[in-house]
Amino acid sequence: MDAVGPKEIGRILAVTDEIGLHREAVSIPLGTEGAGRVTLAGAHLEIVAPADGDFESWVGSLGDRIRALDLSGVQRS
Repeated sequence: MDAVGPKEIGRILAVTDEIGLHREAVSIPLGTEGAGRVTLAGAHLEIVAPADGDFESWVGSLGDRIRALDLSGVQRS
């Protein structure tokens, strides 16, 4: 996948909404990268979708990767 579109962004936001993160605390670049990544910088979560592999499998495990981070400084909805 070369870029994320509205469908993929919606799937990612569904995961962050379920966790209770405020949407303004989440950044989803339109570009993709390798196996994808989730990084936390202070109160800001950046989620980069994968260029390689199956997006649905990746997004299916995204919640676990996010919950493994220290989200104490991230704004909740």
